[in-house]
Amino acid sequence: MRFCYFGKSHIGKVRSKNEDTFLVEEVFGGDYLLAVVVDGIGGESGGDVAAYLAAKCIREHIVSVKELRDSAEVLQAAVIYANNTIHSYRLNPRMCYMGCVLTAMIVNLQTGQIDVCHVGDTRLYIFGNGVLQKLTSDHSMVGPLEESGQLSEEAARRHPMRNRITRSIGSEYLSFGTDYIQHFSHQLNVPCSLLLCSDGLYDMISSGEMRQILDEGEDVSVQVERLVEAALDAGGKDNVTAMVVSLQ
Repeated sequence: MRFCYFGKSHIGKVRSKNEDTFLVEEVFGGDYLLAVVVDGIGGESGGDVAAYLAAKCIREHIVSVKELRDSAEVLQAAVIYANNTIHSYRLNPRMCYMGCVLTAMIVNLQTGQIDVCHVGDTRLYIFGNGVLQKLTSDHSMVGPLEESGQLSEEAARRHPMRNRITRSIGSEYLSFGTDYIQHFSHQLNVPCSLLLCSDGLYDMISSGEMRQILDEGEDVSVQVERLVEAALDAGGKDNVTAMVVSLQ
């Protein structure tokens, strides 16, 4: 299977620092791809530190695995390790509100299966045959209303509670198998593209605009640059992170 990937994070036009981060790396002998997008929360209480720690801990756990038996279990354990590390940092009064939201996936580059772990309102989309589909569920006040059809995409983007999240990494101690983390596996129909992003992207541009950019057949680096630029042109009110993985 042929694949390529590219990611970019931008501070945006309003924020004083970038609390987003991302990670993409070939792992387990190059047979799998690890991809993570993290959006820190907590501002001066350490949102950027939480995002950094989450990505660092996930990578540390993944690369420490000597024999891969179940990639879904390995990914879930990595996210729990990141969560509990950040939770321990919150014992420091200066860091008591730190946390992050994230979407992490492992792509099996031989079979086309993806394993996903998700908490919060970062997102994973799949694009194929001209159709853009959101695979993750937003853990936010407004997300379920949009997903159930009670709010249109445009109404959800304008809603005053749009960015109120209901789950975050680090807010509580987690054990393996918890339902607090959305975790699932999905078999891809190749060729397709996967888009991971923070809310700084989809709050600024519609799914139709994202689909149009992904459908133009450009190199993934060009697609990501155009996605980020579109969000900035629309106001860039938050940090913007986008990553595209193309599988052929």
